Order: sequence, then structure tokens, then C-alpha cells
Amino acid sequence: MSNRKYYVLVLIFMFSVFYVSGQESEIAAQWSFENSADETISGAEFEITGLAKFVPGVKGSAIKFDGFSSFVEGTFFPEEEEGQEEEEEEEGVGLPRALSIETWVSLGAYPWNWAPILTIGKYKVTGFYFGIDSRGCPGFHVSDATSVWHECNAPVNPETKAGMELHQWYHVVGTYDPREGLAIYVNGELAGTYNDFEFDYGIAYSNLDEGFRMGMNRVELPPSDPIRDWATYPSRYSLDGIVDELKIHNMALDADEVKKLYTSTKPENQPLFEARNFPGVESSGRFGANYTTLEYYPEWDALWPSGEHLDVVVQFDDMPIKTMFWRGTRYSACWVTENGKWMADQSRETGSNWFLGEGSRDDMPTGCIEHMSDVQCRSSRVSIIESNEARVVVNWRYLQMDVKFRQLDLPNNTGFGEWGNELYYIYPDGAGVRKVLPGRGGWQETILLNEPGTRPEDNIELDACKLLNLEGESKSYTWEHGYPEFDLEDAVIQVINLKSEYKPFLIFREGGGFEVFNLEVRPEYSHFPWWNHWPVAQVISDGRSAFAPDRAAHSSLSWGDPNGEAALYGMTNQGDEHVLALARSWNNPPALNADGSSFKSLGYDYTQRAYMLESGDEERALEFTLEGSTRSPVYNPAFVIANWQGGDVQLFVNGKEVKEGKGFRQGLEYQVDGSADLVVWVEISHENPVQFKLSN
Repeated sequence: MSNRKYYVLVLIFMFSVFYVSGQESEIAAQWSFENSADETISGAEFEITGLAKFVPGVKGSAIKFDGFSSFVEGTFFPEEEEGQEEEEEEEGVGLPRALSIETWVSLGAYPWNWAPILTIGKYKVTGFYFGIDSRGCPGFHVSDATSVWHECNAPVNPETKAGMELHQWYHVVGTYDPREGLAIYVNGELAGTYNDFEFDYGIAYSNLDEGFRMGMNRVELPPSDPIRDWATYPSRYSLDGIVDELKIHNMALDADEVKKLYTSTKPENQPLFEARNFPGVESSGRFGANYTTLEYYPEWDALWPSGEHLDVVVQFDDMPIKTMFWRGTRYSACWVTENGKWMADQSRETGSNWFLGEGSRDDMPTGCIEHMSDVQCRSSRVSIIESNEARVVVNWRYLQMDVKFRQLDLPNNTGFGEWGNELYYIYPDGAGVRKVLPGRGGWQETILLNEPGTRPEDNIELDACKLLNLEGESKSYTWEHGYPEFDLEDAVIQVINLKSEYKPFLIFREGGGFEVFNLEVRPEYSHFPWWNHWPVAQVISDGRSAFAPDRAAHSSLSWGDPNGEAALYGMTNQGDEHVLALARSWNNPPALNADGSSFKSLGYDYTQRAYMLESGDEERALEFTLEGSTRSPVYNPAFVIANWQGGDVQLFVNGKEVKEGKGFRQGLEYQVDGSADLVVWVEISHENPVQFKLSN
């Protein structure tokens, strides 16, 4: 007898109905997951791969798959003896002609595509598949002896547009009988049936030596709901959920039997899912930047093997906001409000093979070439360049790549590809300049992030933004009835109406402008575009529409032309006057008049939001005037004095001393040659000339 035939006979025996002392045993296999994945009737060992763990279950413990790496696999079959002749499995040899699979399951997020609770055979070719789809609907699928794939699936809830709710226990049963067909039950109720079988041959099996698989498909599937299916690839993922009391019955249970099984068990524990809130840190009460490791939720955090100090956080002593450079966003800067609403932006972005006209997607970079594709932060990195009392400077550098980590060999055929390099000059008033160094591709797109459990409408008002120009004219725009059209002339200021006290803002140079992001919205799900391929996701797709708030997601409001190599970002609760004064002072900085001083004025650097000066060899005092006006107000100016010869300085404004503190900050930054730059920031607002004096 061949080894493969022996496997079949073993399974037939295990699934057979037998009687002991007149009692029928209908459980052919069972996994209780009592701190083990082994099958409890036969004692067969099943191996756990990846980052699965045991948690409190319906009864005792259960197995929790992490959504990324984990699965369980094993077989009842004995090892093939050495030297035993292997013969081909006879075509048409089947396993049980009728069976039911029963389990308790709870989801942490909906699968990216179908994910198995239990399967055997080749996906959509042979065997059976008992799993959950991307909408959270359970299904039971089989292949008959004609190798036709038959599916019985529970429907979505028309109100939620999803299946099972998250973080709740569900009792799910799939049944099959050659004559009665397939049925799926959820919490004791019939959810779906299927009986479109031409023959009653039963289930066709193959690959029995591979055994059963739980939690992860044997073949990778692409995420559902792609924006560009040609830039979405088969991806590795697992069930994001908890499974307990998994059983195979050797008969097709009827509705009364399923109802009895459901009502006979009352879950002893609530499903254990830690909160999936975006990272936060308790305010330190000081202005500055720090390396840290931001925590998201345990299963996602466990993916990262890189140790501590992975992320950078900038805090402000006078405001409850933060600027986060987090690996979950591939380190793009995010402005975070007092109540945890996140505002983000794009990196430099180009594209390739947009309409499959340039070659095969398997042979070349395909789709969006950007930082979002670097799901493992292979090249994206962030560094603190400067952190003192007056300002913070952070560097973000990244390789623009597609979702398969491929780069375009541009612009000069060196093999180094397209890189983005950015500097963030952040000041104590919550405003910072994003300086984008020379490269290829646009880089501005106003993006809000949606943490799990929230939709875009939970994070932003339908009157989502306001535009202003430097003349002080303003206009608000709503998404309530569809996309608006930006029509305020010369608008270079955008204020984003998040559901928070502090509102993010964005300022361009004169001549720049904004356009509404008017693509890829699905009104049945949200007023705004809504995707969950970024942030934090690890699937291979450069665009995946979200339909439920189960995962971290993002939405775009607009994109813009900054008309320069920098834009000014920040948050405020002070109203339009603050943002308008800041925009005017940055676009039209007051002239600096330092007549009679040996200091050399190098002009105003808008990419740093600072006046640049250079001191003489020994001079330790500097006097100058900023020629403020209504069009060019003096507003929270910063000064960088190279080759500073002294230590700390005193500040006098219009002849009066200003004590060092929140309104006057200074810091020394030493260069590699030993020279020092003095950085000074002053909190002040004037529309008239202002005299400054800095001295030791």
C-alpha cells in the first residue's frame, strides 16, 4: 500500500462514525488551544509559526494570530518511512462525505483578503476552506471531484457594510453534505446556503501530506479593494483575530444541532485586544526633540527587531501638541493635536508604468514611487540635527521606491535611484519649516490620519478647511455635498479643521496654491478619500480603499504647489490673525538694518525661517532694527549668528531687557570645526520697526 493511500485511510478512519458502548462520537478532530496547538483527540502535534500567542478564550485559553506572520500547521499522518516506495494518489479517493467545522472566533481587524480558520488542500482547487473574507464574513468552500470550487458565504450587514463586528465572540459553523450542499451558521443562525452542485461526488482532496493550515493562506493573495490592481501584489498576512474550540464533526449538522452547540457555551472571557490608538507620549513640559520608541499595539510593535530609539518626537513647553517622526508613517512628519488627531503630508513622489505601457510590472518599478511604499523603513531614516532651547532641526532621508522595494535608476544612471532629503526647522511657537532638498517629484499633499476605530468624519469636520491669502481674505470649504472647488484667489494659507482645539495650518510662498484632491472617493463609505494601505500596513499595494474603520488609514484633502523648496507648517488655537501674521512675516520678512555693526547680514533664509548673520572675530554685541510694517510684521523672529565668539547673551527690545524664558530662547550649536552658531528666537508681534540688541 502506498504511503499516500495510507494517509487517506487514516483520515477516513478518523472521520468515520463509530460507536463505543452504544454512544456515538461525532467529533473527529478538536483543537482546544489550552496553551498548545496540538490536536487533542489524536494527540498529533501542530506547529505554531510566527508571532501567535495564547490569550484567554471562550473556555480556558485560545490562540491569537497577529495578522502579519502567524499560522498553525500540522497533520495526523505518520512520517513516511525511509525507502518506502511512493505512489501517486488515486484520483477520486475522497475523505469524509459529510462534515461540519465549528469554532469560536473574534476579529481584531478584517482580513486583507480571505484568511483561513482551517483549510486543507490547494486553495480554490482541492480540499476545503473555512475562513473569513475581507468584509469579516465567514465562509465554507469546497472542491468537488470535478475540481469546481464552490463557496457558501455569510452576507454583509447592509447597514455596516461589513460582516462580524470586531472584538466580539462569534460562534461559526460550516457544514457540507453531498446531497444537501453547503451551509454557514453564525451565532446559531443560518447565514447562507449553497447547493449548486452538478454531481454528489463529495469533496476532492490532494496534498494531504501537507496537512491542515490555520491562520494564514498557503498561497499569498492580493489585498481586496485595490485602487490600482496592477500595482497591488499577492501579500503575506495572517488572520488578525482569536480562534478557540475548533472542531471537525464527521457529519453535516442540522440547524437544531448548531443552535444547541451555540447556546451550550457561554464565553468565559472577553476577547483580548489591546487598544490600537496612535502612539502618544506624556508631555515633558519642555521644548525639544528626543529619540524614543513609540508604541502602537503589541502585535505590530513585535514586528520591529531594531531595538530602542526608533522614532523622534518634538514637544512644545507652551502647547499640548507634538511633531512625530514615527516608523508607522515611514517617518514622514506628523503634526499631532492635543487630543491625538494626526496631520501628515507626502514625500517626494514619482511614478512608473502607470498604464502598463512601459513593460511588465514584474520586471520594473510599478505604481507610486514614494516613501509610503517603504513598509519596513529599509531606507527611510530620521535624525536629530539640532535640539536646543531656541529651535529643533530634524533630518528625514528616504529612497523613493515602489511597493516591492524597487527604485527607478534616475536621474543620472548611477544606480542610487531617486532620493528625498528634508530638513525640518521647528520653533517654540509650534511652527516649523519643511525644507525639501533638490530631487524629483512633487511633495505636498494635505493628509489626515484615521486611527483604528475612526472614520474620516470622526477626525475632521465636513467644513474641512479654510483658505486665506496675504490680503486677509478667507473662505471655508465643505465636503458635505461632494468635492468643493477652491476658488479664493492667491490663497497661500490653508487651515485644516480637525475636531480639535489646535488646528493644523500650512503656508506656501506667494505664487503657490492649493487644489482639492478630487480622486478615489466612495460616497457610500465617506465624504473623503479613505485608504488603509498606509500608514502601518505591511501589504504590497500602493492603494487600497477602506470600507470600515478597522485599520489605520488616511485621507487626502488637497495637494499643492509650494512655489519653492519649503513650506511652513504648524498648529494654533489663536485664530486666523496668528496664522496671517506668520505668513506675512515669512513671505515678506521685515528688512534687517544693522548699520554701524561689524556683523555681516546674510539675509533672510525662508527655508529656515531665520535671519542669517555672521559675527566679527571678537565682537560680542549686535544691534539692529527689523523694519516692521503691516505687510511685513515682526512676528516671532529667529536669528542664527555664525562664528559667535561669546556665550549666553542678554536681549534688549526697544531698549528694555527681555529676560530669558518662554519669550526669549537661545542655544549654541557647535560645528565640526569648533565654531559656534548662536540661535535666538523671540516671541514678539509688531507692525512697526523694532530695535534689538544682543550682548554678553
